[in-house]
Amino acid sequence: MSKNSPSQTKDKKKNTYLVFSIIILTLFIIAFALIYHVKVKSTKEVTTGVINMRNGPGITYDISQQIDQGSQYQVLEEKHDWKHIILDNGQSGWIPNWLANDSLANNEEEAKAGTGFIATVLSDQVNVYQDDSTNSQVIGQANDNEKYNILYQSGDMINIQYKDDIGWIPQNQIEITPGVITQAPGRQQTKEEKAATDAFLANYDASVTATAAGVHIRSQASNDSEIIYKGQIHEKFAYLGQEGAYYHVKAQDGTEGYLANWLAESDSTAMEDKAKSLANTSTIKGKTIVLDPGHGGSDPGAIRGDKQEKNVTLKTAQVVKGLLEDYGVNVLMTREDDTFVDLAPRADIYNQAQADAFISLHYDAAEETTVSGTTVYYYDDASIPLSENVQAQLMEKMPLASNGTRFGNFQVIRDSKPPAILIELGYMSNPNDVKAFSQDEYYQKVAQSILNALIINYQE
Repeated sequence: MSKNSPSQTKDKKKNTYLVFSIIILTLFIIAFALIYHVKVKSTKEVTTGVINMRNGPGITYDISQQIDQGSQYQVLEEKHDWKHIILDNGQSGWIPNWLANDSLANNEEEAKAGTGFIATVLSDQVNVYQDDSTNSQVIGQANDNEKYNILYQSGDMINIQYKDDIGWIPQNQIEITPGVITQAPGRQQTKEEKAATDAFLANYDASVTATAAGVHIRSQASNDSEIIYKGQIHEKFAYLGQEGAYYHVKAQDGTEGYLANWLAESDSTAMEDKAKSLANTSTIKGKTIVLDPGHGGSDPGAIRGDKQEKNVTLKTAQVVKGLLEDYGVNVLMTREDDTFVDLAPRADIYNQAQADAFISLHYDAAEETTVSGTTVYYYDDASIPLSENVQAQLMEKMPLASNGTRFGNFQVIRDSKPPAILIELGYMSNPNDVKAFSQDEYYQKVAQSILNALIINYQE
């Protein structure tokens, strides 16, 4: 038997070491690839604009920082509909599930179903107020872990179904989660009572039906005016008109007052009928209207899942443009496609064309998923009539609540000669709103509302 020479032994050791090194390197590459794959797969991206990251799982915790759109993060844990995340820079905190990319309305089931919202009280003896202000009368108290259906949100106050009444509670005293609490049905009318109601309503062209228990009928069209009547759920009132975000109604006992539109439904067509009756004297035909689809190009606006505001505003504007042109109105667009146009040039297009009205179209977003509805903004007093006409039409035709008209210091309307308005047509952060404006019928109703408002606004 021959023995290996020292050189052969050395070569074998080299080969063994080389094979071993290759195996180790291969395993390292595979491990690195797996880690990278898992990291990439688990990495999420903020797509809803700016999100407030908080120190704990709830809106009562302080905001630690604001996360910009496009920022990437990984989820560490979930608790109470909040995600504990860590950013690429190592900062960690909590963001609400409803603003997280993987929880948004690109989920077809959520988009189709819609949802209500529940307020869960976070401590004992929390005051419930009569109006949307902590300076208003306290009507009761809510305790830790009690749950109430949310009806509406105004600023940092939440409108809730408080037992058989309507109340307001500070947002920082509750946790908001999706869902609906089943309510006991309201008292059914007897045959005699129903007959009396039908006879009463027969004297009027339209009716308004309460959608919550204990709805407040107020002396004026404002949320801080005197409550003069409390209605039952499903109670019907005679429709007398609209004022701002309120229906002017009459109860069967003769009481007249104002009912917030977010607490009721109406079958009235009075606003559309007004436009039809004034069509022959309107001077809108031949006038030039500038439509401004918000955002575009590198500026997506508000985002919910795969739905971007810039695309929704453009689609809306195209439908509005078509209806206005069919009626004989000249229409200019600040953008015709997915192009970025800065704010100043949008107003310049309108001013240089010496057009007759500027209408900017947007879809809003908020950190609070309960914020909902349409809002019409004006900058100067000369734009108020057009804003009010558009708001009245939207309130009558649209499925979302009207938030009324408001002053808005937005550059596109500030730099535009009056009349110039900006319309927020719903909230990308609210799944119910998204469900509504995902339907083609929604854009048709927006278009008809704007046309009707222009017909009324421009008279001989």
